[in-house]
Amino acid sequence: MRYSLTNEINKLIDRFPILSHLSRKKFLAMYILALINSRNVQFCETANHLNPEVKNKSNETRIQDFYRKAELNFDQIALLFFCIFSSSQKLDIVIDRTEWDFGKYQCNILMVVLSNRTLTLPFYWELLDNKSGNSNTENRIDLVKKCLDIILPQRISLFVGDREFVGHNWFKYLKYNKINFFFRIPKHHNIVHYDEHMNKIVQKAEHLHQAYPNGITLSNRLVDGIVGNVYIGTGKDGELLFLFGNLAASTLPKYYERRWTIESFFQNLKGRGFNLKITHLQNSEKLKKLIACVSLAYAFCSNTGLYEHRKVQKIKNKNHGRKSTSFARKGIDIIRDLLKQTELLDQLVEKFVRIICINARKIIAKSDFLHEKMVI
Repeated sequence: MRYSLTNEINKLIDRFPILSHLSRKKFLAMYILALINSRNVQFCETANHLNPEVKNKSNETRIQDFYRKAELNFDQIALLFFCIFSSSQKLDIVIDRTEWDFGKYQCNILMVVLSNRTLTLPFYWELLDNKSGNSNTENRIDLVKKCLDIILPQRISLFVGDREFVGHNWFKYLKYNKINFFFRIPKHHNIVHYDEHMNKIVQKAEHLHQAYPNGITLSNRLVDGIVGNVYIGTGKDGELLFLFGNLAASTLPKYYERRWTIESFFQNLKGRGFNLKITHLQNSEKLKKLIACVSLAYAFCSNTGLYEHRKVQKIKNKNHGRKSTSFARKGIDIIRDLLKQTELLDQLVEKFVRIICINARKIIAKSDFLHEKMVI
């Protein structure tokens, strides 16, 4: 059964050439299943679920060898995630940064994810070497350039981020590329507008918040030297919510809720899903590969959970309106159970591969610039 299942995953890896070496492809398929079955990224634990026909020590050595020598094509991984979504859907792009310490090593990840408000998947990520400091404009623009090599601006419904992601050149770049965006802004930022006599009026968000406790919307204001729209109100945490972007000001607080998709994604990756945070890796290049492997496993699990929710049994909502478990968590449980059965999981993976390939063909038909990137 495991041979049949890894063959199905290999078909997908062949269509998106993530790896060039045949033995590495076969290993990656087995490794994805081992990550799901173990729910653990530590090599010694994952090795217990890799290849039952060899000793665990040999499995662990093979994992170490993969991280030391394998060269992943991250553009193809991003393309695979992109093709999981229907070609007719507009997608949100959410940017955020997460970090943790292991000994003296500081892991600092800048990531963008794609979301259709039902499913959230990673797109691109970089490990920042700045001692857990904030990202800079150059880091962000480099990441967005990679995104725009795959997704056209007209398919982006909005680009959203939190207070770290501000600055004149950053906003200017997004506006120049005709991307709908908005970001939460620190309260000390100035809001500038010009009256009919061209007299500059400068106001602080925190002062406006005191004057308008029920919220206020402002159009055509300057923030960080860029013209856009402003919403100032109170967030669910009771703190000042200062939002700025090129969308209608009245829609900003509603759209801001979509930013939490990346928070949920990080929780699934770092903690309750795959425990990425307990890795002992202290090398940025290897960590970037690990994030890729865990993200592939996460995508597989999320789609399985979504399929179960839509076709088999709906996931119940709690009193606060959110689902009792995420699609990823549900998918992990289903796949771990099905690993004990032969035909059912094979059929599930086959459907997953087929849907991605169908979406990819439709995307190719609509996007001439992606022809050379795909092997479909």
